[in-house]
Amino acid sequence: MEQPVLRLGLLGFSAADGDRLQRWAAQAQPGWPEWIAGDPHMADAWMINGASVDVQGRDGVLIRHPQGSGERLALNRAEVDRPLAFAEPLPEGFASAEFFHAHDEASVRQRLQRFEAWLRPLRSQFALGARLVEQLRHFKDGVVHVLHESRLLAVIDLDRWQTGLFIPARPVDVAMAEWVRRPNLAADIPPSFMRLPLHRVLWTYTVRTRRDLLPGRYREQTVHLRRVPRLPPRWFDETHLLLMRELMAQPARLDELAARTGQPVGVLARHLAALYYAGGVTTDADSARRAAADTRRAMLGLQFDQTDLAQDAQAREGRPSEQAAPSSLLREVRHSPLRAAQSPGADQPLV
Repeated sequence: MEQPVLRLGLLGFSAADGDRLQRWAAQAQPGWPEWIAGDPHMADAWMINGASVDVQGRDGVLIRHPQGSGERLALNRAEVDRPLAFAEPLPEGFASAEFFHAHDEASVRQRLQRFEAWLRPLRSQFALGARLVEQLRHFKDGVVHVLHESRLLAVIDLDRWQTGLFIPARPVDVAMAEWVRRPNLAADIPPSFMRLPLHRVLWTYTVRTRRDLLPGRYREQTVHLRRVPRLPPRWFDETHLLLMRELMAQPARLDELAARTGQPVGVLARHLAALYYAGGVTTDADSARRAAADTRRAMLGLQFDQTDLAQDAQAREGRPSEQAAPSSLLREVRHSPLRAAQSPGADQPLV
């Protein structure tokens, strides 16, 4: 079965240590997810260098990141919404059951597998999204039950574009499950299931797959912004935002977008595919024109919610950043738990 690409945040490590951890994490094991290191705010899990941590009170820590830069990130462990682990040595008086040895590949691999177990709900959403991409050509409307060995794993309501997912479901079971059409009266989602809009499940899949999912017509025809996908603003990375701004200004073909943005066609195609499956783009000019007023209002609202360039500047200047990522699995949090701290020498982080 297909495995997701998961995002790893490395905090407080030297360049050499970070490069080594990235190499080890990128060595995907058969049957296990692939890990790539990147923006810590967008990460699904964190590895933090304990030697770069200063303790603040009961739950607060300051992380000297990047190592040697003099910049610091503040983290309140009570707000953490994703798995994390600290590389030994830990600071004096600091206790954590989640630790590993950064110079031991086996210890790093074991920690990554613990992350993968914690991220099972996300991985199950990925598996369901992969099946949705395949099955939507066969199931256009109505209610579908996703069953594995007679156990109900998901209820999909294609009329309301909603799903309910059994939280403990194993990704492999979701991938192998049978899809059974059911009457509309069977649309009720059990209260213990996680409720999700289908476009969020598709987004979770499309931003973590290596597959080329962009329909062929989006490579040849003019692409229009149909709407801002109904997702938390923090779910969009800079390339998603760039594409939406460019298409809002002027519809374009994929090759024209590459020329205008300076981004490789392959990168734009992956991001455009995510926007497509979230209902954000179309090749139908009339459809885009009818929604133009709503789209402009949504883009204006997005500019207030997601000021990516300003946040980067604030982080460099030691002011707070509110950039966040789609890593909370079962609940919504407005801001990333990581915040830029005050300048070195100050005692309290800005929040």
